[in-house]
Amino acid sequence: MIGRPTGRIDARDIVTGRAKYAGDLEVAGAKPTVVARPPTLGGRLVSVDDRAARAMPGVHAVVKVAGGVAVVAESFHHAFKARDALRITWRPGPLASLSDAAIRSRLRAAVPSVGAPPRGSAQVEGEFEFAFVSHAPMEVMTAVADVRADRAEIWFSSQTPMDARESIASAIGLPKSKVRVHVVRGGGSFGRRLNHDAAIEAALISKAARRPVKLMWSRGDDIRHGRMRGASHHRIRASHAWGRVVAFSHAMASVSESYEGQGLAAQGGVAVRGGVTTVAAGPLPSDNGLYNFGRVSGSSGSIELAMPLGAWRSVDSGTMRTAEEIVVDEVAAELGKDPVAFRRGTLRNKAVKAVLDKVAAAGNWGRPLPSGQAQGVAVHEEYGSCVACLVEIDATDPKNPRVTKVVMAADVGTAVNPRGLEAQLMGTAVDGISTVLRAGLHIDRGAVREGSFADFRYARQQHSPLRFEAHIMPSRREPGGAGELGVPAAAGAVANAYARATRTRPRRFPINF
Repeated sequence: MIGRPTGRIDARDIVTGRAKYAGDLEVAGAKPTVVARPPTLGGRLVSVDDRAARAMPGVHAVVKVAGGVAVVAESFHHAFKARDALRITWRPGPLASLSDAAIRSRLRAAVPSVGAPPRGSAQVEGEFEFAFVSHAPMEVMTAVADVRADRAEIWFSSQTPMDARESIASAIGLPKSKVRVHVVRGGGSFGRRLNHDAAIEAALISKAARRPVKLMWSRGDDIRHGRMRGASHHRIRASHAWGRVVAFSHAMASVSESYEGQGLAAQGGVAVRGGVTTVAAGPLPSDNGLYNFGRVSGSSGSIELAMPLGAWRSVDSGTMRTAEEIVVDEVAAELGKDPVAFRRGTLRNKAVKAVLDKVAAAGNWGRPLPSGQAQGVAVHEEYGSCVACLVEIDATDPKNPRVTKVVMAADVGTAVNPRGLEAQLMGTAVDGISTVLRAGLHIDRGAVREGSFADFRYARQQHSPLRFEAHIMPSRREPGGAGELGVPAAAGAVANAYARATRTRPRRFPINF
């Protein structure tokens, strides 16, 4: 089977609705449940008048939980109607005075110095901002919980079921030997289901209501109160002399987590007094050895915010390599060199050069395009694998750009299932298009402004490339990583294509935000 392109044996079940997710489960007595949540991140319940909600048809229970007020009802329709009938007074969360501009300012101030450049060198410099981004998996957070006095049983999708079991047991006061976790098929994740907020909450609601529950976070719940990729600010300086880069410095600061998880310490972090703390600088968590750039240095700082963050696909590389690949293009332009030729002359790894050559040839790099359209390229190396991406974009309308073509090439060692790898690369291309051009979260006075796919503008079918190619390089090496590999290259290529098409230097992402 290894190396043979194979389709998913459950693909038909998934697309026809036969595949079962947590929300499809029929657990005896488990009733639909939703939670009324505060308008601000980390807001606290002051008081609730639930008389009208309790009197509504189909309502079985109304209970207070750490994250708000839960309604258990005969159907989700009944539950949402009753939730909206609750009269609740909230105490604002610790970030209620904080919005995007202040967060960006604090991030900028937390970026360490890049030091002095080498004598006699010229500089190419850039500062880059990346917004918060929701995970927003297609299946919202859902968990079924049946908690009794002496045992508990929970059904949910999890990337960390053993940790989840321990956290649930601690939260409900049972030994973990008395907690049984059923791992259910997940409808998307890439980091969101590392955290088990919904499962712990469902268990606590079941315990308080003394009945099994089927908890569903609405799309708005997850975008406004779920885990997100932290915002970050990057300062990069490339020093060049005699036609080559002699030093490369990358300093950055990101928002890191200091969050109670709606009162659940097991979810990590302790809320900071006042909501914000600056953390001392440390070494940069990045591989900067991709290019032969002389003296390479990096450092990082952070600010802690009492908000729910989580590992988003590609984690740090999705922003750091993107910013670096933009600067690589700008250095090439400064030196009067073609972006592909410049990379070929400075890349250290032959495998990275090979994937770059592949996309340049397959994508017909350098072909003439009409005004307002352009190509962009970027590379990345991580997880024992490497990838290159070539993008063509139509930015005739800079406010509504369209990626028309994506060509990717990856060397992951032995590709266990080439067809699955192609699908992973396609997904990373869409992630790169989304986070560079369209999709981000605004923070307004301690609240997430977006609440659905209507305003959290992830790429839809109409924004997908008209043409997509994935080339898997033959290899006999051990398999490397693939699922997160492609995001930095895709994002960097989209940003570079947009810059060349519009003759601008984009610095804040997403560009149309």
